[in-house]
Amino acid sequence: MKKFWERNFFYKALAVLLAVLLWLYVNPATEKVFTVSVLPYNLTEGFVLAHNPEDVEVRVTGPSSTVKSLSSKEIKASVNLASAKLGEGTYSVEVNLPPGVEPVLIKPSSVKLLIDKIKEKQLPIRVITQGTVASGYSHFEPVLEPSTVVVRGPSRLLIDLDTALITVNLDQAKDNLVLNPPVTLLTKNGNIVSDKFEISPKNIQVFVPITENTHNKTVSIKPNINGEPKEGFHVSRVVLDPETVKITGSYETLSQIYQVSTAPIDITGITETYSTQVALVSPEGANLLYQPVVKVLVQIEAVAVTKNLVDIPVTVINLAEGKQVILKPDKVQLTLKGPSEEIGAVEKSAVKAFVDVEGLELGVHNLVVKAEVPKTLQLFNVEPSTVEVKIIEKE
Repeated sequence: MKKFWERNFFYKALAVLLAVLLWLYVNPATEKVFTVSVLPYNLTEGFVLAHNPEDVEVRVTGPSSTVKSLSSKEIKASVNLASAKLGEGTYSVEVNLPPGVEPVLIKPSSVKLLIDKIKEKQLPIRVITQGTVASGYSHFEPVLEPSTVVVRGPSRLLIDLDTALITVNLDQAKDNLVLNPPVTLLTKNGNIVSDKFEISPKNIQVFVPITENTHNKTVSIKPNINGEPKEGFHVSRVVLDPETVKITGSYETLSQIYQVSTAPIDITGITETYSTQVALVSPEGANLLYQPVVKVLVQIEAVAVTKNLVDIPVTVINLAEGKQVILKPDKVQLTLKGPSEEIGAVEKSAVKAFVDVEGLELGVHNLVVKAEVPKTLQLFNVEPSTVEVKIIEKE
């Protein structure tokens, strides 16, 4: 049996060799070039690529049948950014191939990437209208919710951002429009760059008032304030936003209307500035163009009162050694102004009147009286405002 295997080994080896040669003949090695996208990975949180890496060309070799059936989707090109730092850097391209296929050339074998920090920027929204409303109708200023967007992306690209834009198509409308258009980002040069950033929110709710053309008039808004602040306080100012509104109606009716009132605003007993939102009350015989909500700010301040503190001694500061002074008069009256509660509690011990004689020679001088009072109060008057100061040698 042993001799049989030794006698047939040569033929078996020859058969295997012939089979390999035949396989190589019918399935020779071949090469092919693929264009492959490069996928970055392991980028540190808080960092972002300022731009995506460019595609690379990958030349591979392998059996003809395998290479011919190969597609670019089966070839994975990537760069490991685990050690990436801020700024521009060069990173090697890694290629992962199916079994039986070997890389011949990667061109380029490395890519330049710019690593940037992720930051946020708030942008106001600008509205562009397209088309027109139906004949005989008018549209008015769109109302946005929200009126700004937060954009998140590479800090270097954020600098160039100029506008968050939405487009509203009026499309022959006859009724109020409620739309939800997407936000488009524009650079200072007018280029669209929305795909490079995260936008929050991505869509903006837009309300466009549309009315049939009639007589209309713009009138002022009057706040309807009810009640009084707490004793010792008063209303210093009322601010409205907006300050005017458009109303519609017959010419005769509109000619008699000059203002529109808000719903009642109760300020009874308040002691601090009060902010609220109220509706408007439609005048009799007329209609509001649309029902806006008016923001009202009622500014409240403490009532300022005055108080006289009499017989306040005048002290002398910065008197040189070896000298003494004689004051005429040596007492003054201070008039203070401030909130009634604080004015009522202030005592003589809380104030100080003085004259500064630093650098003055012997003799008689008329000096302005200065005073120190609590920070919450205002010095309204000093009587008399000047005193006679006689400087003599100390006995």
